[in-house]
Amino acid sequence: MENITTTPATLDAFMSLDIRVGKIIKAEKNEKATKPAYKLYIDFGSDIGEKQSSAQICQNYTEAQLIGQQILAVVNFPPRRVAGFKSEVLVLAAVCDDQGTVLIQPEKDVNLGTRML
Repeated sequence: MENITTTPATLDAFMSLDIRVGKIIKAEKNEKATKPAYKLYIDFGSDIGEKQSSAQICQNYTEAQLIGQQILAVVNFPPRRVAGFKSEVLVLAAVCDDQGTVLIQPEKDVNLGTRML
């Protein structure tokens, strides 16, 4: 089990994260990644547009299974390079010892760009 921090988070710190619903429109393996990862292209609707992300979720998902899936992602982190790929958003997932990495998804389809509160 991972260490759990004992430092309390503040509501202001949480609210500074802009977490939005997006839909994966394209997925392909990132051949340059040292650990298996996908390059994800995600539509967040007209206000935010299309963004891309690198995600280590190959254990539980094929590229075809990812297309059309709604996901949650932090959209206001600065972009960073991951194995030669510009990752603009952080896709949220649960990292489980026994199940691998599992995407965090809305229970029902919602409008793209909807903010999580």
